[in-house]
Amino acid sequence: MNQRIKEYGQQILNWWKRQSLTQRLRLGVISALALSVVLVLINWVTSPNWQPLYTNLSPRAAGQITTQLTQMKVPYQLTNQGRTVLVPKAHVNQVRVDLADLNIPSSTVGMPQPLHFSLGETNQEITLTQLADLEATLAQTINSINGVHNSRVLINQPPPALFGESAANPTASVFLDLNLGVSLSASQVRGIMNLVAHSVAGLTPKEVTVVDQAGTLLSQNALNSQPGSSITGTSQAELAAEDQIDNQIAQKVTSMLDQVLGPGAAVVRVNASLNFNQSSIHSILYGKSVLSSQKVTTKTTSSKGAAAVPAGAQGNTPAYPVTTGALGPSKSQSNSTTSHWLVDKTSTNQVVPAGSINRMTVAVAVDKPLSKAQSASLKSLVSSAAGVNAKRGDVVTIMGQPFNRTQVNQALKQMAQAQKIQQIHRYILDGVLGLLGVILAILLWRGISKLRRPMPGNFEPAMAGAPAQSLSVTDLLNEIRQAKEPSQAEMAKGHLQEMLQKDPEGAARLIRAWIQEDE
Repeated sequence: MNQRIKEYGQQILNWWKRQSLTQRLRLGVISALALSVVLVLINWVTSPNWQPLYTNLSPRAAGQITTQLTQMKVPYQLTNQGRTVLVPKAHVNQVRVDLADLNIPSSTVGMPQPLHFSLGETNQEITLTQLADLEATLAQTINSINGVHNSRVLINQPPPALFGESAANPTASVFLDLNLGVSLSASQVRGIMNLVAHSVAGLTPKEVTVVDQAGTLLSQNALNSQPGSSITGTSQAELAAEDQIDNQIAQKVTSMLDQVLGPGAAVVRVNASLNFNQSSIHSILYGKSVLSSQKVTTKTTSSKGAAAVPAGAQGNTPAYPVTTGALGPSKSQSNSTTSHWLVDKTSTNQVVPAGSINRMTVAVAVDKPLSKAQSASLKSLVSSAAGVNAKRGDVVTIMGQPFNRTQVNQALKQMAQAQKIQQIHRYILDGVLGLLGVILAILLWRGISKLRRPMPGNFEPAMAGAPAQSLSVTDLLNEIRQAKEPSQAEMAKGHLQEMLQKDPEGAARLIRAWIQEDE
């Protein structure tokens, strides 16, 4: 095996020596090109897929992470001016878990050091040191808010007057360096203002000014967009409750319409007015009456007859009694009935909790024209799904009209163009790599073909009827070498012919000298 390898090596070396300088340079360029293509392919196949581990880091946090990654022997890269740490995709999850177990990046990175006071410092110097430490602590706390890259807090605390009372109130300013493309909401800005205000005695949120890196006054916008209405008295919690009810009802109706009309074929908006006043209702309902008991009382009165006295002064004068007639016996009877009725009575005490719906409106827009029958059936369906109560004054509006998809179509077109360009770039790269591979294969094949091709020489023709003898590689190379390298006799013959043409006398003297040497 080793002997055969040595023979092959010797044959290749001999073949290389027989090549001209131009051919050697050409083969060297081809070999270098092939080697570079192979190295590029190997690097492209074996290079790791880098994924961001952490972004928007401070220099100290990035240094803390990279130090730990070096100890863990995990490769990493720093991009975005050292703010982003990249690691191979296969290690992202495990590295995050390991760093979290080590509390890296820790929340104490960049926190101010404990205060140290030296003997002889005045009260003013101590106050300024404490104020600077408070500013650094507040800035580090604000940096932990999502979207804030860096911040600076400045507190203006007026010194006390002669009798210990300050004539002016403290103020504060906050400078925010936000991440690219990030904007804080009004609630986040108000949170920063309240954080700074509650950290300084006597400071109110209205006296805290917040400015971003573009110079935009965020604090004024946050105060102007504070939720709640001073006229109606609606609080932030009440507005949030109404939004939640609106979203829940709209989501139910939308999910139903997606199944009926198709996804994205309808847009639903709900506006529910809630009653946040808790009340109680007391009601009495009387039903049919029922006779419970009845008592009948009868009363009879009788009297005997008496002499009848005529009216006037003559009948009342005792001196002249006169009898004109007599009255007979009398009898009277009276009846009374007492009845007791029972009435069916229902008494109800109802407590109405806060948050009940006073009135609700539902608007539905469909992405196609609707007939009257379709609009009526869709209105009935939406009313049932949303729980619309006509007695309460709820209203449902249905509109059928094709949507304006100009912006959506433009965005889709841009996305398709970007995807097409990316695909073309990938095809070009694949084509270049494939072309380089084909060229390399052709060049290698041509080199091997030249190596195996029999060279023209003084080969004796095979005799008729004699079996053809197969030559080995060694014999073939020897034949090629012998065919290419002229013998000494041929070289001498050629030199002599050249001398005969140029210098016949010199050639004659040379031939005479050769004859004398042979004798």
